[in-house]
Amino acid sequence: MGQKWGGIAVAGAGRSDARADSAAERWTTQLAGLLLLVAVAAGLLGQGAFYPSVQRPLGLVLVVATLCGLVGRPLTSDDLRLLAVVPALALAAWAVLDGVLVGVGGAGVGPAALLVGLVAVLVVCRRLGQEDREVLLAGVIGIGLLVALIGWLGVAGRVGSWAFQAQGLWRASSTLTYPNATAAVLVAISLVVLGRLIATPGSVALALAAAGLLAGLAATMSRAGVLALVVGLVVLAGLRGLGVTARAVVGPVAGALVATIGLLPSMPAASPPRPALALGGLGAGLVLAAMVARSRRWSAVTLVGGVLVAGLVGLLVTGGGGIGGAAQTVAQARGNLASPDRTGAQHAALRLVTQHPLTGTGPGQADLRWKGHDHGSQLYTYVHNEYLQATRSSAWSAWVCSRFCWSRSRACCGARAPPATQQQQQQPPLPGLGWSRRWPRSPSTAAWTLSGTCQPSCSP
Repeated sequence: MGQKWGGIAVAGAGRSDARADSAAERWTTQLAGLLLLVAVAAGLLGQGAFYPSVQRPLGLVLVVATLCGLVGRPLTSDDLRLLAVVPALALAAWAVLDGVLVGVGGAGVGPAALLVGLVAVLVVCRRLGQEDREVLLAGVIGIGLLVALIGWLGVAGRVGSWAFQAQGLWRASSTLTYPNATAAVLVAISLVVLGRLIATPGSVALALAAAGLLAGLAATMSRAGVLALVVGLVVLAGLRGLGVTARAVVGPVAGALVATIGLLPSMPAASPPRPALALGGLGAGLVLAAMVARSRRWSAVTLVGGVLVAGLVGLLVTGGGGIGGAAQTVAQARGNLASPDRTGAQHAALRLVTQHPLTGTGPGQADLRWKGHDHGSQLYTYVHNEYLQATRSSAWSAWVCSRFCWSRSRACCGARAPPATQQQQQQPPLPGLGWSRRWPRSPSTAAWTLSGTCQPSCSP
């Protein structure tokens, strides 16, 4: 109905106000999505937001993004039904209380803020439209590729701020300055890209992105990262089918393998870097991934097999170009699961859990000490196992929250879902998320944003 202004009926005034409100709501939600992308970039390019100088502005950006997202659509009871919301808020409250119980009131503020940030990202992403989610996800993939490229350059060019030297090897640490944290980011984004590639077979752009991310993952030489990738691929195959998953994965994996072979001679610290060989391997790997993406099923298998055989013959003819010796050095350092220091840290953490079974040691309030092989005292600050780290700090509360989250996930998977629209059916599920094995350097903003883009939307 129209409204009267000065006694004159104005038709459509109410509709104009509604259109203005709708436009303002879309603008604020779009701004919220862009701010989340800024937060991802700031976190991943700023050493994983490890230091307060990055944490403070990143937290401010998340607060503004949350407010923008809530302007048009305030919180509802449906937000509390999101999988991680209740466990995250419960664990955040316990982190603060646990810090008070152990006599260090401020110790739980950091973990609590981390968990509240998780909830904020999920709530904001739930309010984004489909186009805004696509923009956000494309931005996260682009930033992930930048992280992978910087790490690869760190190894190929021996850039100390982008690579990590240990066990006689150069490993990619990129802007996060830690190989395992970098691997956690790249695994999470790689699985999403591979999921998209399954839904849109033949996409050269997605194949190239997946190959680049996997090549960056290989440059980290992270055993935990590879294990997380394998677990994610198993879940993805279970969700989408083994055949279609293998068809989508073969090209990017083969391309990443070729790129890694070219990078191997630059990894041993005792050998000079071979940037030209590394660049040639990366280019060949990307070309292979693109060609496989455009090939039919058996043509792709023949192409991959032919390239690998030709590469093997070329290495034998040229004497390997140092690749054989480099591969042996890498295999000796990373081709096993032995890690005495981390095993000692985990045993020390378990002892602390048994000593403080109810409240834990408090957030960040325990040093891990044990006797090393030479009977000298060893000291670690982090367990390098996220689940055990949380249990050590918060004891059984962390376990209870994890069990609650697991039961909620089983209920969600077992519940009958409403019929999906054609647009929703085209969106691949998120197969899993990699988490850093070192919580304070956790690349959590990127992981939360990826999970948020797969949440049910409250958009009409």
